[in-house]
Amino acid sequence: MESLPSAGEPVTRLDAVRLTAWRDMQTITAELERSIDEALRAEWDLPLGWFDVLAALQRCGGDARPSELADELRLVRSSLSRRLDRLEEEGWVIRRDGSGVDHRSIVVELTKRGRALWRDMNVTYRRAVQRHFASALDHHDVEALRTALARLAAGR
Repeated sequence: MESLPSAGEPVTRLDAVRLTAWRDMQTITAELERSIDEALRAEWDLPLGWFDVLAALQRCGGDARPSELADELRLVRSSLSRRLDRLEEEGWVIRRDGSGVDHRSIVVELTKRGRALWRDMNVTYRRAVQRHFASALDHHDVEALRTALARLAAGR
């Protein structure tokens, strides 16, 4: 097993340890998302991707422009648009013209039904996150993970 360079030592190439860590992160993240998706589908017959949109709108105060939502979810606009179409068909969100003049200022808003659905699904979501993610980590693990994620975010 290849060891990591000492603290302060510059890393100039992608080594086997980092490449394996990258692949492990991808695999484990996908597995966690699948597990949480399965829990939501089992109880609500709705996918994690739909819940993510409702949760993002909730975090944004109940409404947001599609571009803000796409940024929040790190999705391409076309993928978000398909999700919004389905959520709107179900009556969980509405799209309205925020300015009355400029169609680029469309705002997506959670409906009363959408807020209630998010609230109810959030219980299932939190339970699944606890079971599949949080229960495996102690306080030090969480702090180390947050530190690593902050470094990754700063390096973009």
